[in-house]
Amino acid sequence: MSPQEKVFRKGFVWSSIAIAIVAVVGCSIAYLVAGVPGLWSALAGAGLAAIFGLGTQLAALLTVRKDPLVFVGATAASSMAKILLVIVAAMFAQTVEQLVRPAFGATLLAGSVAAIIIDIIVFQRGRIPYVQPGGDSPNNGVR
Repeated sequence: MSPQEKVFRKGFVWSSIAIAIVAVVGCSIAYLVAGVPGLWSALAGAGLAAIFGLGTQLAALLTVRKDPLVFVGATAASSMAKILLVIVAAMFAQTVEQLVRPAFGATLLAGSVAAIIIDIIVFQRGRIPYVQPGGDSPNNGVR
């Protein structure tokens, strides 16, 4: 497994765990405050946070061994797609009468922010070399 894969996998796993924790806590609080509609609203917010927080990480993890152009294209396309999806879902959520907006919004925001913070920490601490030792240069770089 390459160093890049290790970093992407670690980010994906930790973000998944964080979003799951946010979902459990958000659903519990929403259920206690607003009952079953609050529970479903928080669950919808957590699901949308999972799409937002994990979409690009999954695309990066799946394409890390591909050509660099494929990798960049996949991560850029997934970023744009998830942003559009979150906007459309939030607009659709405005039309649902039973939606408890504070539960939906708070869970969505908490899960998304948690995933972003984890991304920053994982990439900041990740060890990805700039060069590969023992490259293919003739005479190993010696003249």
